[in-house]
Amino acid sequence: MSPNILDEAIDVWFGPQHVSAHGWATKLTLVGDYIVKCDPNAGYFHRSAEKVLEYRTFRQGSLVMERMCMLEAFLAEYPYVAAVEKIAELEVPDRAKVMRTIMMELSRLHSIQFWWGQFNAELGFFTMALWPWVDREYSLDAFEELTGSRHTVSFSTPGGTRFDFNEKVLKQINRAVKRFEDRLPKFRDMQMGSPTFRARTKGIGQYTAKQGLKWGLSGPPIKACGIPMDLRKDAPDSNLAYNLCDWEVPITENPDHPGESDALDRMEQRFKEAETSVEIIKQLLPQLPEGPIIDAKARAKVNRLPAGEAYGRVEGTRGITSLWLKTQDKAQSAYRAKIRGPCFASYYALKDLVPGAKFADFIVIFGSLDPYPGWWDR
Repeated sequence: MSPNILDEAIDVWFGPQHVSAHGWATKLTLVGDYIVKCDPNAGYFHRSAEKVLEYRTFRQGSLVMERMCMLEAFLAEYPYVAAVEKIAELEVPDRAKVMRTIMMELSRLHSIQFWWGQFNAELGFFTMALWPWVDREYSLDAFEELTGSRHTVSFSTPGGTRFDFNEKVLKQINRAVKRFEDRLPKFRDMQMGSPTFRARTKGIGQYTAKQGLKWGLSGPPIKACGIPMDLRKDAPDSNLAYNLCDWEVPITENPDHPGESDALDRMEQRFKEAETSVEIIKQLLPQLPEGPIIDAKARAKVNRLPAGEAYGRVEGTRGITSLWLKTQDKAQSAYRAKIRGPCFASYYALKDLVPGAKFADFIVIFGSLDPYPGWWDR
């Protein structure tokens, strides 16, 4: 390589106009077909959710949170609800715990299906772009029947849930789960058996577990390195029902490079995540108890909270999603809220992960991490 090779470098903005750039812009420095520098730039969404939460009541706050990532709305709203419940010392009924957990896992399944289709579309694998998007409609039908909305569900509320299951909701949940189970073998064969897909992903965007932890990765990007790190097992929430299930944290082991992960491993990990969600839902549905869906004292307690602070978190589709909440005495809204979305870390990991890769592989690496822009513009 010429000592003056960087004199030939050019800067290319990937986004926000690129069809694979969903509200973000990354500055890439190229020498020929290779990336030598990556400069991620967050800030194109301007949501200001943390500031908005200071002007919303404690029953309204979860509505702001679910809009941070509507693809996993049942999961996104929960950290705020959990923090309020801790400060208010609310008791969540058993029926609400089970319903919350079922809908969180169905939301995880839906979000994976959405990512699956989007990722394949960006790689030009059109068949596998359409099939998961057809199947996610079954989950969306259940969301709509339960809450009246397909994305902004507003389900969990401090002390319980806003809506209750009925026979039609249960039927649609079972329908969505069965549809996925029936289609999974065909999906896996089509996806993982494709020589073209494997050529585009195997050995691409490879990093070690040590690097991933240093960058702050969690969820599928770190479990794809063989690390069984999952809040549902490591720190189970008493207001959810994961303790009623028998399941194992899904991980993926790279046979050639143990403790490492490439884009192909991260696709395999999403298969396992979806299978685990189905397993949890199937175990919880027969255990759904009768009873109330919200603490009878919730409305009075949440109207004004005492001074305090709490930390709510959940194992989201893309990793650990959390919120720190601080309140003043007799407060009707938050004094301060700090959101920790899982995708800020995965987006800025590109600074170290992308250099050395070909320009055509950038979207493969980015897409395999599944970073959602709403989580980094808080």
